[in-house]
Amino acid sequence: MKKVTFLIAAHNEEKHIGTVLDNLKNLKKHFPGIEVIVGNDGSSDNTSKIVDKYKFVKHVHLNERKGKHAVINKIIKLAKGDIIIVHDADWIFRVNDPKDFKSMISWFDDPRVGGVAESFPIEYETGIKNDSLAYLGNLYGNFLWIEFLKKKYTKVVDGLRIVDSSKNGFPFLVNVFRKKLYKENTTLGDDFERSLEILNNDYKVVVVDDHKLPRMHTLTYTMSFKDILKQKTRTAKARDQVFSKYNVHITFFNFYIPLLFFYIINIHKTRSFKGAFSLFFWMIIFIYGSIVSKFKNRNLSTEKGWLMRAQR
Repeated sequence: MKKVTFLIAAHNEEKHIGTVLDNLKNLKKHFPGIEVIVGNDGSSDNTSKIVDKYKFVKHVHLNERKGKHAVINKIIKLAKGDIIIVHDADWIFRVNDPKDFKSMISWFDDPRVGGVAESFPIEYETGIKNDSLAYLGNLYGNFLWIEFLKKKYTKVVDGLRIVDSSKNGFPFLVNVFRKKLYKENTTLGDDFERSLEILNNDYKVVVVDDHKLPRMHTLTYTMSFKDILKQKTRTAKARDQVFSKYNVHITFFNFYIPLLFFYIINIHKTRSFKGAFSLFFWMIIFIYGSIVSKFKNRNLSTEKGWLMRAQR
């Protein structure tokens, strides 16, 4: 199996970093060659003390304070793996069966596979952890968003779902990729950038289609509408930055109208009146975030945008 390096950018992550590293320690029992690098970006809590307990982790102390992308740009230079997995400090890389992880990495045996898009909501299939309107709205909104992207921008080739690069390559979230294809990220949408960089180099992006396969899984099951507003505003700004950088043309009529129609015809998948109501609010927040990114945050820098994160 190809050598794999996990990269984690961390700032004041004492609440989750131990759980994240315990999970990777367990994976390392099955795959001893796994490398884990934590870029600790000026943490003022107990993050450093916790990370230091894990002797298998390469702990890099930084004080960039320019956002996740700046940390990853630094620590990827230390990575020895052929395959990089960018791991958020408040997510879990969930592997049900070690054979599944080996199978995912084996996709890279195809020399034209450049990355894997795996960071999609799985709670819809595996069990809802919270019934608040904010949580449900975020869950159903993101789930249907990905279903829409898969329908519109992917195709199945030789049993694998891949991004259809002939359709102007809408950026999927890519956190698993070949190190040699990495180019320094400059926007709030670092995972979007990696997707388009891979496609622009004529490599394939495989989209995980089975919720049982390895993928990132959030550790945050509570979320306020205030946090969702910040998150969606930042994500909208990220899309604007990436679309501009890579000359992607997404318009109101060729994307957002079909997306809205897709939500309406699939609203039954929310499974309840409360779920449908939460999706309605999520759609309003999505539209709000898009408007704010165009006007109020038009000149928002990448560094300041990274401060718009949900409270842990």
